Amino acid sequence: MKFIYSSLFLACLIFSSNAQETKTKKTSFTFKKEAVVNLSSNQPDYSPKLLLREMPKQRSEKIETYNYPEDYKTNQANKMAAAILPTLSIGQSFVGNPWGLSTPNDNDMAISNSGMVISVINTNIFVRNTVTNVNSPIKSLALFTTPINNLHQEFDPKVMYDPNTDRFVLVCLVGFVDTTSKIIVGFSQTNNPAGNWNLYSLPGNPLNNNLWSDYPMISMTDKELFLSINLLYNNQPWQTGFVETLVWQMKKDSGYAGLPLNSVLHSNIKFNGKPIRNLCPVKGGSQLYSPNMYFISNRNLANQNDTVFLVNVTDTIGAPTGTVTTKALVSNQPYYFPVDGRQTNTLQTLATNDCRNLGAFYENGKIQYVHNTNHPTNNTPTIYYGIINNPAAVSPTATGYIIQNDTMDFAYPNISYAGNSSTDNTSIFSFNHSSNKVFAGTSAIRADGLGDFSPILRVQNGTTYVNLLSSNQERWGDYSGSQRRYNNPGKVWMSGYNSYVYSGSYPWAHRAWITELSLTQTIFTGIKNETITEEVSVKVFPNPAKDIFSVELNLSQPEYLSFELYDQQGKLVVLLLRDWVKVTQNTFSFSTQSLSQGVYLLKIKGNYNTAISKKVVVE
Repeated sequence: MKFIYSSLFLACLIFSSNAQETKTKKTSFTFKKEAVVNLSSNQPDYSPKLLLREMPKQRSEKIETYNYPEDYKTNQANKMAAAILPTLSIGQSFVGNPWGLSTPNDNDMAISNSGMVISVINTNIFVRNTVTNVNSPIKSLALFTTPINNLHQEFDPKVMYDPNTDRFVLVCLVGFVDTTSKIIVGFSQTNNPAGNWNLYSLPGNPLNNNLWSDYPMISMTDKELFLSINLLYNNQPWQTGFVETLVWQMKKDSGYAGLPLNSVLHSNIKFNGKPIRNLCPVKGGSQLYSPNMYFISNRNLANQNDTVFLVNVTDTIGAPTGTVTTKALVSNQPYYFPVDGRQTNTLQTLATNDCRNLGAFYENGKIQYVHNTNHPTNNTPTIYYGIINNPAAVSPTATGYIIQNDTMDFAYPNISYAGNSSTDNTSIFSFNHSSNKVFAGTSAIRADGLGDFSPILRVQNGTTYVNLLSSNQERWGDYSGSQRRYNNPGKVWMSGYNSYVYSGSYPWAHRAWITELSLTQTIFTGIKNETITEEVSVKVFPNPAKDIFSVELNLSQPEYLSFELYDQQGKLVVLLLRDWVKVTQNTFSFSTQSLSQGVYLLKIKGNYNTAISKKVVVE
């Protein structure tokens, strides 16, 4: 499907791609391991949590206005074609971190080659063995940082799996002013994220200029860990308080071993004298690459723009040939400052923040990336998908596509490589969805790197609207997780947004939803005593289950289905869902958290005489 919003080529807006070797400042640091924390220990986890009332005020003066001709948007033709790539399929799909008395969620996740998943949000850490379907007890970010932090203002966690060493890295920030700001970096000692982690503390005000660190993003090469952060003024919103983006470069093997961590801090990263904002590191696609690390950015507070910044940090720490270069590219497709997303049954909107790059990878001589944008014809938020060809060339080229969103609002994407050869540029990118008719959840799509796309797969809908803040603007981001299963090509795991009924004073909350996405249909083994009609085939997995049941349905025609759960005496326990279910593959999931151990009967009833009963066991 070519979800293209193709632009006219305006010569007056184009400038040549030119490179600058920026006069960045390099500062060397060495950090000693400060402590070890074990996420499987029985030490008390008091999980102190304060509902963060963070909410960006997107007033017009914070948007950078560029004077484009008035007909620049209206004269463009929407060349949308039919879907030509196969749809994605859903494998395992389950609740990650529940709401933890903070907003936004800030979902991120990583998965190891052995199937260990770690999911992080602003307050919690969740670990699951996807082979045995066993969850470790949920731990707080406060517990993770306690050995070296008694402030407990943790936020913005990021996590990544290292396929070369079979280890994990977890980063989070602490403190909201220069006197309390610091960066906690944890390196797992083994391939079990529920085990021991070596903890290091980096200064949040490293240049001693009364600024603090916000919004981390991480990536790796073969030898090093890279971390980008924004420096902000105290007591100012992130839009107007921005000063510059820094890049930390660290020897990751030292972190895994608990040795002194040699690091370099790159500052003063600019183009034409202006700091480049929100540098998004470009991850390796099928593997980690070395020695360079690319970063991309754009004019992410612009009302409308087509500039793409490409930053290259060359070589390893201490190499005499190491440089930092910047290039400004012009994409054929402009991007637009996004409006807020809609919600169902409420006036509360969902904040989309800006157009900053939220995910990127490098493979086969291409950088593929995603970020928020507005759709210029229907004035709703959606996803911008971009490709930079030959980033190492003197003049790389940038091509962009705006995803069509006829009835839904989309935001906060992330992207991973799903291909399997030097000619296969397939990617999977996932993102949050919402509308005035559908509760906030998560969706996904596949792209071939040439401008063709699959139909959008709605992975999981929410069950209520979100209402946690005192005003009419709720939080939807600030990011979501995505990672390729490195030893299983064609599969990408994601952690997205999902609204649900919590309890007590906060019934309209949000949580993390984790899903395995596949280019081909995933075959599961479930219980064998199935009742199958000609129209519907059903599989339930896992069964027995401790926390989540997933039901895979294959329909030959659309049906209005009812999902009902009964106890062994035939008494209705709960009506789980009634909704229209579309043809072909569907996955329905429900939690067992409110159920007692025992045997139940799941009944699926349809309007074409469909009547399926499944015995399910709650452990």
